[in-house]
This record gives sequence, structure tokens and C-alpha cells, in this order.
Amino acid sequence: MNHDESVAVISMHVRLPNATGTCEGLWDLLLDGRDVFTRGPVTSRHVSITSHIEDASWFAAEHFGISDFEADLMDPQHRVLLEMAWECLESTRSDKEKITGVFSSCSPSSLFEEVVRNHPELWERHYNQVIEGTQADFLATRIAYRLGLTGPAVQIGTGCSSSLVALNQAVQALNAFQCDRALVATASLRSPRDTGYVVRQGGINSPDGVCRPFSEHANGTVPGNGVAVVMLKRLEDAVADGDHVRAVIVGSAVNNDGARKAGFAAPSVEGQIDCVASALDVAEVDAAQVRYIEAHGTGTNVGDPIELRALAKAYGTASPGRDRFLGSLKANIGHCDVAAGLLGLIKTVMVLEKGTVPAQLYARTPTTKHDWSDGAFRLPLESVDLTAGSDDAPLVAAVSSLGVGGTNAHVLLRDARDLPRGERGRVTTSYTRLSGRRPYGIGRSAEAEASVPDPVDASVRAPASARVMTALDEQTLFTMFSQHTTDPVTGADDDFFELGGDSIGLIYLLDELSENHGFDTSIEEFTETPTVSFVRERLRETAGRETAAAVVAGTEPSHVKGPLESAADDDLTTVVADVTARLARIGPTTGAVAPAGDKGVVLLTGATGFVGAFVLAELLSRGEPVVCLLRGGAERRPALVEKIQDLGLWRERHDSYLRVVAGDVALPRLGLSREDHDELNGSVGRIVHCAAWVNHIYPYERLADVNAHSAGELLEFAATGRRKSLVSVSTSAVLDSAGYPEGTEVDAAPLTALPPIGDGYGRSKAIAELYLAQAGELGVPAAVVRIPNIFGDRERFQINGSDALWSWTRAITLTGRHPSSFELPGNELFQALPADVAARVIVDAAGPGDTAGCRFVNAVPNLVCGSRSLLAGLRASGHDSLPVPDREWYGLVAALDPREVWVAGIAARSGARPDSHATRRLHRFLPDEHAEVSREVNAHAIWTPQDLMGYLGSLTGTGAPAREGGDR
Repeated sequence: MNHDESVAVISMHVRLPNATGTCEGLWDLLLDGRDVFTRGPVTSRHVSITSHIEDASWFAAEHFGISDFEADLMDPQHRVLLEMAWECLESTRSDKEKITGVFSSCSPSSLFEEVVRNHPELWERHYNQVIEGTQADFLATRIAYRLGLTGPAVQIGTGCSSSLVALNQAVQALNAFQCDRALVATASLRSPRDTGYVVRQGGINSPDGVCRPFSEHANGTVPGNGVAVVMLKRLEDAVADGDHVRAVIVGSAVNNDGARKAGFAAPSVEGQIDCVASALDVAEVDAAQVRYIEAHGTGTNVGDPIELRALAKAYGTASPGRDRFLGSLKANIGHCDVAAGLLGLIKTVMVLEKGTVPAQLYARTPTTKHDWSDGAFRLPLESVDLTAGSDDAPLVAAVSSLGVGGTNAHVLLRDARDLPRGERGRVTTSYTRLSGRRPYGIGRSAEAEASVPDPVDASVRAPASARVMTALDEQTLFTMFSQHTTDPVTGADDDFFELGGDSIGLIYLLDELSENHGFDTSIEEFTETPTVSFVRERLRETAGRETAAAVVAGTEPSHVKGPLESAADDDLTTVVADVTARLARIGPTTGAVAPAGDKGVVLLTGATGFVGAFVLAELLSRGEPVVCLLRGGAERRPALVEKIQDLGLWRERHDSYLRVVAGDVALPRLGLSREDHDELNGSVGRIVHCAAWVNHIYPYERLADVNAHSAGELLEFAATGRRKSLVSVSTSAVLDSAGYPEGTEVDAAPLTALPPIGDGYGRSKAIAELYLAQAGELGVPAAVVRIPNIFGDRERFQINGSDALWSWTRAITLTGRHPSSFELPGNELFQALPADVAARVIVDAAGPGDTAGCRFVNAVPNLVCGSRSLLAGLRASGHDSLPVPDREWYGLVAALDPREVWVAGIAARSGARPDSHATRRLHRFLPDEHAEVSREVNAHAIWTPQDLMGYLGSLTGTGAPAREGGDR
């Protein structure tokens, strides 16, 4: 490539994790020998590691004339690159009259996958907008449209080599005079839900989360995130215009391996050699002149040796006294997929500018899979000054990028020391100066969709003429219009087009009005009066015609009922009276209390639940004979044993103590057969009731039989025949009522208020306590043990997947975001105990009793875990997250798959509440009448970040392996 064909790099911009938002920040990272990763626990199966770009969801939609709804449906890669392209253009703004081309690349869209999998309503209604907003085909053209660029707008897709291939295309377009300058833009942003990867035998990812290109200890690559934009210009034009030339591209080449390799995804020595040789020929550069090569260098045991062999053959031995050095940026930022090549080029430009090669990170011992004695190149184990002892000859460097599938790219550059020092472009304008930047994402648009009435099932839509007209209030129409305009529609006579609507948005709007609300008009008619007023008037006219037709036909329009009024909560007196009436059929027991030496058999309910399984293990470890009441009976015994084994709590000697009978606590007589009922009535001395339907969505009526009225059935069983003691496991959720204000102290006593009727779970457990409170009237010794959140034991860190706390926490790790209220000091989240500690307290309370009446035990610690402690534990476990407004976060959670994160099903309800800056205070508990209980629960409370780390590791599959427990 002669001087006339050389191309100048006149502007470079990056966005990388850990607030690395400038090229100088990247250079500091290289000189400091750091990487951008946040690491968590590593197991043989999973590596917990993140490198997310902190504000990737933020976007200045209004600045670019993009509506909020359109911005929500744009992939974050598209949004970020539009801002970065603007930043790059602003740094060379005096060239706005130049014809500018766009050559882009981006990774597959995680947002597209989320829409298709989790938001079919958006996919159906807004198919075109989803495709245009997420698919790479529309990236370059969107940048060109929004920034008014009239040169070629081309998207390049060749896998990992895409961005360097795009740069090669830009160079060719400049030399063909298709444009005056060329914007090369690339982004690879992984889903914010990604918190690591599964380790697979023979896979390309490092099993320890460290990328070590060309090192003896290299064992794989690490996925990364990165964005880069570069502006190119013909060299002679850049010099004439006074641009700040940062480096000069003197040659480039692209080829494909063809069939010269072991498989489609395998690299080829011959293909890479040919590509390098072609680039050297184009550049008219002697290989001996090249002092530095930024290699593809992924850190894999297959790819790196092949690349080293190809580069060594293509370049040959370096000149005496002029060592050639080799490096790879992937050790610092990971493998950024399509963006890897352009990011490597930016590093190489800075090597030429600084005259320094930074030390190669994680490569103290070069790999022995390459013969370094051939003198082709060296690994820089410390920073190297390329200018030391050299003449005035230009410094020349090269960049390689290799794509899966075999498309290779190689670029040669020289420094710009001999060129006039142009000042234009030296000062960079940051994208952060754009006004109106705020978060966007699918959660917001899904919530907006839900606010628009759609009474017609999309799968059975009728023709417009056959559909029933549905009423639309003015505010709903404002929302529908605003989804397709740049500025919000707030007035009935606001003009759709004047507020930024276009022809495509118009088609979407009219289609939605027609499909969902029976509104039919022509585009021409709407264009004459493009307002909400026109739509409302047309809807009234159509509704009037339908009403008249119904009267003629002898029918009347359907009456639309308003929302049902909420029934008032039953007061405590009324509920107690109902419980008393239900127990009236049970007479006081006349049976004898078991003598102290004859504790009898323990009847256990709920053994398959998380708490019940630990209680069963505790009883068996004490040598207690236990009969478990299970639906399905003895057939479920193997599964029960397997569950205890999975928790690490089963011992062989337990087998002889365990029996399973068929029953159901929600049925009369506990669902026992007459034979089992009579037999157990004589042998059971104690009952431990752990069974509960833990569900925070269902109403009270659906939970009442299992959670509330089962207590009455068990009291009847305890009062029949041989008198039995009864302990029932309750929950601190029974205190969630106005009668127990936040932060108040609670004593070990019967309830004086009930949770509201809308709290089905808390209310059902509270009514169970009301049953037990009357145990004395039936002559039954009873105890109610209120427990907090229950985690696994501290040896194995087991997780209860049905616990709402862990589901919400999982949502934080998947979204990479948390509610901003979690940043508030003093915001209390939960009180928690290890399950084995709770089981000991419960079993101790179930000791043989001889005094009729009910004792209340508050087995809840006063040590509280706050939201800040949870976030600190997540960070320490390798799961950093960013704060977003509470409502936005709930919208993100609602977009998750409820099969994976069950609270996604209730997140929308939580998100409907206004954002609050008030902190939450939990109850405190006065010492139990047996002070040892209070000492026990407070001594073992789980409340610090360090307490949480093992459990967080189990939640994400990255926890420390279970320690072997001793034989109990």
C-alpha cells in the first residue's frame, strides 16, 4: 500500500468494565497488569465471574429522536454504539460535511432471546420493532439514519474476526472513494444475567476463570464485554485537514481457511499464514520491520499453539537487536467475541503511540508447546521500550483476528511520529454529556404493554367486524400513542407526527387499535387528523352503532362490572369464635399422659419439606422412632430417604427408626385409614407438625385447609385416646399486621391481631396459632414455635428453593441490578437461622409434656440482615449489581422466567407500588420464658455478609463443596 492508499486512525473510543471508559483508562489497565473481572467461587462445575459494563442499560433516547418504547425494544449493543458513534463524530465535528460510512458488528442479541422466550405478547404485537431493534442487520443503518451519515452502512458478521474484517472493508471503501471517512463500530455485551459459565470437559472456557494467552498454564479463555469505535480517514486528507493522526494503517488482508483444517470450528496454520503474507504484500512491509504483533491469543490449548506456529512461519526470525514482541489483550478483558479484533487494534495503536509494549498478563512462564528459540518473537514479561536504541525508522505493528468458521484478518500499522501534529480530534466529547440518559429495557416495555387493555386472546382473534368494541379512556390512548412518538402525547389534540411519529409507527398504532379494540380507519383518514380526539370520536360513533344494532336485535349491551370491593378483614374476635365452634365437637381428653420414661412414637407431618426434613433428621439422630404422615404412604419412603441423603443428613442406623403411613393433614381424621388411626392413637406420644403450604401468591381460602384447619385435626387426634403433646411450627410472618407495627418488640404470647386477608400465607398460619391457643381447653400440652427464614446448615449450605428470599436474590444475580432502596442504611431484610439449629429448638419443644395448655416460643433472632449486608455478601461472592429505581427493578424481575425465578410471577404486583425511600424495620423478640432458646437462636443467627457467602454460592451453583459431616 503506497502513501496515497494509507489510512489514518484519527479517533478511538472504548467502553469496558470497571469504569474503563477511555483509551487512556485501557492503557493504565495494561501498564498496571490488571484485568476487569470480578470473581466469585469456582467449583469443578461452575466458574462465577462477571465483567459487565456498569451503565450499559442507560441511553439518551430523546437526544436521538427515539421514543421510550422503541428504546426499550433496542438491544443494549445498538443503544451503546449509537451513543459511542455520536461521541466519535463529536470529536471530529468539523468534518460533518464529509461523506461518512458505517461498518459495524455486534454479538447475538440477548434481548431478542428474552423477548421470544418470555414476552410473546411483545413478539406478536411488535414483531417488526423487535427485529429492527435487536438484529445486527439494522445496526449500521440505524446509526447512519439517526446521525445523518450518507456513506455505505454495512454490517459485518464473521464471528470473532468481525470487527477487524469490518475495518478492512472500511479501508477498502475509503480507497475506492465510496466515503470520505469511515466509522468502524463494534459491541459485544452479554446478558446482565450472566454471572459465570459452566465448565465443560474439552470446552474453550477456562476452568479457573483466568485467561492466560501463550502461557504454560493456559487452560482456556474467559468471556468478556466490550465496545469500541474507531474513525478512519484517507491519510492525505487527514494531514491536509489537520486531524490528530494516531496511527497509520498501511495494509490489511482477509481470507478464509476453506477446507484446510480438521473441522469447521478448527483453526488452520496454512490459512493464517496466507492471510499474514497477503497483508505484508499489500503493505509493502518487510516482516523484519514489524516489532509488535497483537495476536488473537485466546488462551486455549489448541488455538494458541496453531496461531504461534502460523505467525512464526509467516514472519520468520526477527532482525538481530530488534526483537519482535507478541501479546494478547484477552488476558486483561477476556474474549469480547466480535469486538475482540478492533479492541486489539486500539491497544496496538497505543503501543505505537507510547513506544511501549506492556507486560503480557498471566504469562510468566511461556508455553512449551511452541519453540521460542526460533527467534520469531518474544513474550514481554515486563514493559518494553520499543524506541530504546532505535533509529528514526517508523515503528510497525500488526493485529490478527481469527473467526470461528475460518475467516482471518490481519492488519499492519505504523506510528505517526513523522506526521504533522494535527490538533483536531485531540479533545474527546464523552457520551455521558448527553442529556436525558436513563435506563431502558424490556421490563419497562412489558409493563407498558400490560397497562394497555387487550381483552382478546391473540391466538383466536376475530375479524374487526366481528369483534366487540372495548372502551378506551383518554389516558390509555395517550400511552398507546406515546409508544410510537419521540415526545409523549399528553393532549387530546396533540399531533402524532409533530411529536415524532413516523409512517412505521403509524402502521403499528393503527394495527393495535384495530386488532385489540375494533377501531377501523384508513391511513389517509387518520393522517388528516392524527390525534387522540379523532380516535375517541370514531370509537364513540362505532359504539353507538353497535348499541343501536343490539336494541333492534332485542338484546342489550353487556354491563361492564367494576372491580369487586375488597371484603373487610375479619376481626380477631370473629375468627376466634369460628375456631372455637370448629373445636366444640372435641371433648377434653381423658387419656393418660405418657410417663416420663415412655415418650412414645413421634408422629411427624411435613417431613418432605425443607424444615421438616431437618426435624426428621434431628429426631432420628436422637434415636426417636418416627412415623411420617405422607400422601402416598409407604411408596414415598424411598424418595423421603433420598431427600435426607441429598441434604447430607442420612445415616444407615436411621433406617430402623423410620416408618411412613398414608395420610393427609387437610382431610378429616388426618386422612388415616381406620386401622392406622386406631394403631397410632395408642402408640404416638408426641406430634410434631411441620406441614405447611408455603405460598405467597394464593389467597387464604386456598391455603386454609392445609395451613390453618389442619391444626384442628391434629388437636383432635392429640385429644383422642392416649393424650399426646403437640408442637406446631409457625412463622414470624404471623406478625405482619397493623397490630404489630414495624420494629416493635414481641413477647412469647398468643396473637392479638391477624395479618390482612390479602396475605393468604401469613393469615392461614396465624389462624393455626388460634387453634393451638385453645389446647388447654382440650387438655392437650402444646407449643407453637415461631421460626424466621430458614437456611441450610453451615456445613453444606443447603438452599430452600421455595423460599421467597432466595428467589428475589436469584433475580438480583440474573438481572445484575437491585432496587435502589437496598442502598438505604438501616433497611432490614430478614432474620434467619440454620435449619439444624431450628430443628433442635423444635424437637426440644416437643419433649413429653404433662401440663395442658399452649406455650409460645419465639425462635427468631434479634440479629437482622439488612439489604446492604446482602449486597455486600453478593459482591464478596462475585455478584456485583447496580441500583435502579424499585419499580424498574420489579419490571426487570417480571420479565424473568417464573420457572427459574418464581417471584417473577408476583413482581409486577410489587412493581405497581410507588417507589419508597422509607426503610423497613423488623420485629424484635423478648427473651423466651426459657432463656436458653434466645441464647441459642442469637448465637447462631445468619446476618453478616460472611454468614451469607456459602449460601449465595449454593444459590448460584458456585459455593464451596460440602464438608463431610460426622456420624450423628
